[in-house]
Amino acid sequence: MASDIEDLKNLVLCKIQEGENLLHQVNGYFANVEGSKKLERRIRSEIKFLQRLLDVKMEVKKEHMLSSNLGSLAAVVDILHKCESPAAIFKPFSLKNGTSNRIEVDVISKGGKAWHKAIARKAEALEDISKGRTSCGQKSVIDQASAYIKCARLHPHLFNPPQVVFHFFNSISSSIVVKLKKRGVEVEGEIRPARENSFSESDTSSSCDSDDDDSEGYEEYNEMYGGISTSPNSNLDNLNQNDKLFLDITCMVAYVSSMTNGGAHYIFPRAIYNQQAEWERLSPAKPKLDALFGDKQLVTCREALTDFQTLVERMGGIGEKQRMRELISRLDIVEDTPCGRVAQLQLTSNVKTRSRLIFCTADRLGIVVVTANTGFVRSAASQGIEITHFVHEPRVLTEQQEPFSIPLKTPDSVSSYSKV
Repeated sequence: MASDIEDLKNLVLCKIQEGENLLHQVNGYFANVEGSKKLERRIRSEIKFLQRLLDVKMEVKKEHMLSSNLGSLAAVVDILHKCESPAAIFKPFSLKNGTSNRIEVDVISKGGKAWHKAIARKAEALEDISKGRTSCGQKSVIDQASAYIKCARLHPHLFNPPQVVFHFFNSISSSIVVKLKKRGVEVEGEIRPARENSFSESDTSSSCDSDDDDSEGYEEYNEMYGGISTSPNSNLDNLNQNDKLFLDITCMVAYVSSMTNGGAHYIFPRAIYNQQAEWERLSPAKPKLDALFGDKQLVTCREALTDFQTLVERMGGIGEKQRMRELISRLDIVEDTPCGRVAQLQLTSNVKTRSRLIFCTADRLGIVVVTANTGFVRSAASQGIEITHFVHEPRVLTEQQEPFSIPLKTPDSVSSYSKV
């Protein structure tokens, strides 16, 4: 008996060392990944729990080891090492109309294209839960897969649902793998033959066997995105509309502004103008926009166009109005689309009715928005909706202000003055 207790204490010490090694890996390799601090805190919490078992000199029991989450956290770190370009850890996403309000994705990789879930339980336990052989009412891995798939459809990356990948670190039965793959989930890990008393594909005694249990999320996604295919076999590259860009008002104003067209060398009457002029002198905005535009099809909506024209006609100078007409001649104008997931955003100080309509139209069409309106993007993200966008620095219309401003000496002007 004494030797068993001593063995358990040694196991606790090994677990503590394992936790310290995990911390070293997180700090050494993944410190810059979003959510790494959250992972670090959870590992430290597990280490403290194990250390208390030794500090209070209490009898160490096997149950104490089983209650530790260190194995699951080690699985998350393993995924971080194996996946391509990890972008986030333990990132929450809202799950509408589900039994829970959100899910937490263990690891996000490929810039957002893939969601990974670590599963450290044994294959036998997972199979028993799937058959309802547990008194805890735990969700089966099939139920979790359905929730992940639905959530992925509600939170697309570049207008396509992320690929969901389940990693099994203590193997998984082949019968469950078949069901996961039917739902579009990729499976990583050792696959074992199903047990003889395991459920088969024809077994309908469990609610998780229904192929329709996540159909609500699929229909909701289709309603939002106009029926874009989300089959696991879809060619996502073909679905991405990389040949188009959607320009919002801030982008169009920046493009035609006198400031971005050689007029940044002034001291203006207003501080915000001077701040933007300084930015422009350090990093000109228009060359970046021109490089981004390239030969792409430029799109805007009726609401954005009307407000852009009104603004330039009222606040712009002769040159800015001419550039406005030239830009409009390059644009494809689409009708406003006041529906979809962005339309569900609550109005705030950063989410105005007009901006919501403009971003909603771009999102519904599946086109990347070029914008300086970072306030809207951040506010949308705080409400659980990620906007696919390219951000640029803001620029205002300045031509009317130039007569009231003080010209700055530029190298060219100094050179011309010296020659005279």
